[in-house]
Amino acid sequence: MIALFAPGARRGAARTAGLVLAIATVILPALPLGPIVAQPPMPLGVLWAAYGWAADDDGTWRRPALLFTLGLLHDQMAGGPYGLFAALYLLTFLLGRSFAAIMSAPTLASIWGGFIATTAATTLAAMFLAPIAFGKGASAMQFAQAAAVTALFFPLVRSLYMNTGPTQRALQGARR
Repeated sequence: MIALFAPGARRGAARTAGLVLAIATVILPALPLGPIVAQPPMPLGVLWAAYGWAADDDGTWRRPALLFTLGLLHDQMAGGPYGLFAALYLLTFLLGRSFAAIMSAPTLASIWGGFIATTAATTLAAMFLAPIAFGKGASAMQFAQAAAVTALFFPLVRSLYMNTGPTQRALQGARR
């Protein structure tokens, strides 16, 4: 019973909740549940996961593989060509590694700024890839709007995807 309240158990529960939230933001917009769960205003939770997992990268292939799978699921649910969201989510992970390293101060402003930069770069990539995937005249405006909502809510969900304790921050700083 005491093990349920240990920091590792709480961290595992938060990561599980983060994964469930990311999956929900992929599946719910495709269901006929009304405009409140459409994207936008529903955030792209996988972007939170991609950035948080990139910032706390453990060096294994599991997180990128999970992002790729969530991207394929998003492609399926959105009815678009396979690979678009998978590519965008993997790109977010790669960009997140770079921006998280650059914006590595343990302040909310720095971490949030890194996420905003990652989201903006991913949105630029989406604007380039949308016409390739969907044909001339295709727009990534809905993706951009959903990404903006996602960036706005990042501070509220950051602890689900990133280690936020002072010990973890010190360890991350030592690794870099």
